[in-house]
Amino acid sequence: MFDKKSNYDEMIGASKALGKVIREIRAAWLEAFGTEMVVGGATPSARFDDLLAQLRAKWAGKRDRERLIEALDIEELGTAASDIEHVVEFVSDATFLRNVDDLTPNQVLSAMAAVAWDESSDDGAIEVELASFLRTVIKRIFGDNNLKGRINIGANRHFPRLYQWLTEYAEQTAWEGGSGLKIRNLSGRGRVARHPRDPKLLKVVINRAFL
Repeated sequence: MFDKKSNYDEMIGASKALGKVIREIRAAWLEAFGTEMVVGGATPSARFDDLLAQLRAKWAGKRDRERLIEALDIEELGTAASDIEHVVEFVSDATFLRNVDDLTPNQVLSAMAAVAWDESSDDGAIEVELASFLRTVIKRIFGDNNLKGRINIGANRHFPRLYQWLTEYAEQTAWEGGSGLKIRNLSGRGRVARHPRDPKLLKVVINRAFL
């Protein structure tokens, strides 16, 4: 059971944990509502109380609550998500990874290389929907590094960073005679947007001969 005083004191006493909670919730807030969450207060406890007050105000509305639950990647909490303190305690769990910025470039690029090879074929280039490719990459990262967590693949705050890494990996596979991985629109037509927002609209073309 969530003991408000003891958990507040423990969390406030650990500035790293408090900073993580504020960072995660502000990022989810921006994704859910398109506006910055401004957390006020002169002390850590005041900032934490202000954070909770703003969350409670949004949590009262069904649609706002659903948006935040999706943005925070906490669907697995189920009915427990109705308890805002339980949500904050869950987000503060340092052993549960839910943000791509907590991954290292080496972890991501190594997983992309491994997945590209596994998905490729000796019989020529193959096409893989980008959303499927990235889900497999995340699963590979968690498995290879003994991590636990949840990172949703979609038009969310994680995708710009993942796409940045993907373009970096694609550049590493580019050779004079061809490319090991190319990013294309799912339709196969037109140029890929400079800053695409939804992986479900893209695919990757993988050619083992150039990996």
